[in-house]
Parts: sequence; structure tokens; C-alpha cells
Amino acid sequence: MTILVTMASWVRPHISDIALALVATLLVIFGGTINDAVRRIMRGKGFWLRVLVFVALCTFGYGLLSVWLTPIVEQFLRSLSPGWLLLTIGGSFVGLGMLAQYYRQA
Repeated sequence: MTILVTMASWVRPHISDIALALVATLLVIFGGTINDAVRRIMRGKGFWLRVLVFVALCTFGYGLLSVWLTPIVEQFLRSLSPGWLLLTIGGSFVGLGMLAQYYRQA
């Protein structure tokens, strides 16, 4: 049990960066799907409106999602005990890797 506490103590100072990495990875994985959905909605609209919507989505939409979701993930991670913290972080990155691989293969 002491090893888990020690490892978690190494990880805890970096939880905000880890939370941002998890959120950013999710946005990268699903960004193409989101962009495709918006592209379908905007099909047939004027060129400048499509450009404006795309710029707004990429800057404000993804930026706001990052700013709003990161503290939520960070708060969740900070609430976990040492063992669950390590398991959750490790499992999240493995799961995201598998999800990314699946979406690249589909």
C-alpha cells in the first residue's frame, strides 16, 4: 500500500496537467466527428458563414469545452484515493488509446 501512496504523491502535483491532457485527447478523438456533423449542418450555406462557424467552433467551442471540462475532471481526480487515482489515470489513458485506435480503424 505504501508504494501506491508514494506513486500517487508523485502524480498529485500534476493532476491539473493530467486532466487537461485527458480532455484534450477526448477533443482530438471526437473533433473530427464534431466537425463532420457541423459540416453537414452547414452544407449549402454561404462560404463566409461556413468559415465563421468553423472558426467559432475551433476557437470558442473547443476552447470553452477545454476550459469547462478540465476543472471538472481535475476535481474528480483529486477526490480519489491513491489506489483509485493511479488506476483511473492509467485506465483512462489506456481506454483513450483504445478509443483512438478504434476511430482510426473505423
